[in-house]
Amino acid sequence: MPVNAVGVGDVRIKAVGAGDEDLLTAVIELGNRNRKTLGFLPHAAFRQAAGSGTLLAAVDGERLAGYALFGLPGDRVRLAHLCVEEAYRRQGVNQELVEAISTRHSDRLGILLKCRKDYGLEKMWTRLGFQVRTEVDGRGGTREPLVVWWRSHGHPDLFTDLEPTALVTAAMDCNVFADLHSSYRRNGSEETQALSAEWLTGLLELVVLPQLVDEIHAIDQAAERRAQLHALSAYRRPPVDKDDHDQMLRALIEAAWEDLGLELPRADNDLKDLAYVVQARAAGVQHLVTRDAGLLELSPVAEKVCGVRILRPADSVVTIDELRRKQVYQPGSVLGTDLTTTAVPAGQEQQQTVFLNKPDGEKQKAFKARLRDLAARPDQWSRQQIVDRDGSLLALYCHGIRDGELHVPLLRVNEHHPLGGTLARQLLFLLRQHCRTSGVEVLRLTDPKPQRTVRSAAHEDAFQRSGTDLIALALDRITDTAAVDAHAVSLADRLGLELPRFTAPLPAAAASAVEHAWWPLKITDTQLPTFLVPIRPKWAYDLFGYPEGILTRKNELGLSREHVYYRSPRSRGERAPARILWYASTDKSLSVSAVIGCSRLDECVTDSGERLYQQFRHLGVYTRKDVLEACDTQHGQAMALRFSDTGLFPSAVPYKRLVQLGARYGQNINVQSVLKISPDLFRALYEEGHQLR
Repeated sequence: MPVNAVGVGDVRIKAVGAGDEDLLTAVIELGNRNRKTLGFLPHAAFRQAAGSGTLLAAVDGERLAGYALFGLPGDRVRLAHLCVEEAYRRQGVNQELVEAISTRHSDRLGILLKCRKDYGLEKMWTRLGFQVRTEVDGRGGTREPLVVWWRSHGHPDLFTDLEPTALVTAAMDCNVFADLHSSYRRNGSEETQALSAEWLTGLLELVVLPQLVDEIHAIDQAAERRAQLHALSAYRRPPVDKDDHDQMLRALIEAAWEDLGLELPRADNDLKDLAYVVQARAAGVQHLVTRDAGLLELSPVAEKVCGVRILRPADSVVTIDELRRKQVYQPGSVLGTDLTTTAVPAGQEQQQTVFLNKPDGEKQKAFKARLRDLAARPDQWSRQQIVDRDGSLLALYCHGIRDGELHVPLLRVNEHHPLGGTLARQLLFLLRQHCRTSGVEVLRLTDPKPQRTVRSAAHEDAFQRSGTDLIALALDRITDTAAVDAHAVSLADRLGLELPRFTAPLPAAAASAVEHAWWPLKITDTQLPTFLVPIRPKWAYDLFGYPEGILTRKNELGLSREHVYYRSPRSRGERAPARILWYASTDKSLSVSAVIGCSRLDECVTDSGERLYQQFRHLGVYTRKDVLEACDTQHGQAMALRFSDTGLFPSAVPYKRLVQLGARYGQNINVQSVLKISPDLFRALYEEGHQLR
């Protein structure tokens, strides 16, 4: 076919499947030919997208016209590649691809992308229905500005930040750094170039450890050494605590022998490799990127001893959303620890300077004065801290009711501790719960120097800026869309906030986002489904601390924002987003037989037990043995339900009452497996559990 005969009418859009080998190969080749503007993407990323249904191809007969590769983080679409074959350009193929994404994922809030400003594509993106939202610095040596574009799907959007503000932080070894900055081409460095892709801006932060600096200083060639030393200035160097370096080094060597049968050091480089792991732990960095086979071999013991995951560059790119979720939220690491919440003792200002926000220019004198001022008014402020078994301070927060709002003048976490992000998110949820029990609807963070970790957690929780404060709503009501909209209007006027208007019926993703942002709000007339999920008493206790009194268990940190529950892989129509009503059953050890609470269902994944364990083990109480026992005997698979924002019912709804309410609303109750329930029955059970009738 002549090039000038090509037209969009000849092109159809199809999802590229994992088995479409010829088409997938053509897509990868087209992407490679346009690497200069798209950036390099590992072949594994294309194959993963094909397997997950997030790779669309525009095809003309047997010929590839273009493709779109995207991700589905949270409640939006992230467009990573939009590429059209030269012969098909200016024929509307890119429009067809974008429209196909919107059609397939219309329940998502919209499509996000980043594009270098110097590419001059403003007219194209505008024609495709995108609007400029902001501009950020790019990656690489030039740091060319990136324009952030957003195509809204018309749903209410409470989130001020389109991308999460919490970066995946990864340290580089000398090989990866040289791949990015060497003055000559290195064998195998192509994989590492994926770390420089523009779409990773705002998602991945590469940092420098002292071991890397030492190895660069040791380069013999003066010109190469100076070039790499100059490149170091573009990267952050997190502070490294060297107190237990030798102890951790010995622990790694012992674990390598016990777990892997490796007698270290085998060569001088082994000690240098281990230094990266130890320093990453001491800097609170959970990921180390390398192409070194010997270092990659040590990944199991590095994660076991130091909590540092060693990854290839390609793996870092392919699993970026999973890595981010694991880094910033690890409730499984909190459960079973000796973390305790206590009142802040008087006269502890010097010890609390660990929470000083130095990156934002906070002065120690001003910080101590603020601590003393809060301590001097115990009638107004409740001051609490979280400490580990050794007495080390991990978090510090202060709150009190003022003018019908819950004010938080101080909320700090130890940002150098691996659990800093986790604690920030759980404390925000704890404060929401406090709003609920106190009968207030406004949560106001008034800390004048909030840390980056806290700001990130607050932005993800839909806090909105009002002057120097960050404000969130905690609406303890179950009602319809019209009532929510009217109440939001009144709150917006009173608080000076810009809040979206709501029209029924809200799509599932938008409704779930609103209920998350204004938790514990429940909206009754949306497209968000609800599933009644049976759970054995053992797991009800381990996950939720219910029923109370079996064992001593501190619930305030155990009842986390996010967890995972495993069940049979046989689908009963479960899909995310949705709500879960938990039905705690009865077994030989305990009789419950009641609906005990409600959660937000974020993800359903069916896979082998081992892969599920590796993917979700950061989330909770399940051992590998527990996960494998949940698998079916035929295929060795299970279903993982990732859920969050759990609220336990003040009054559990017993089985007899559940059956009665089911009959009232025309639904037969079967508590042996997952059951989708009607909006009317959900409302009745929720109101019964909260004694709202």
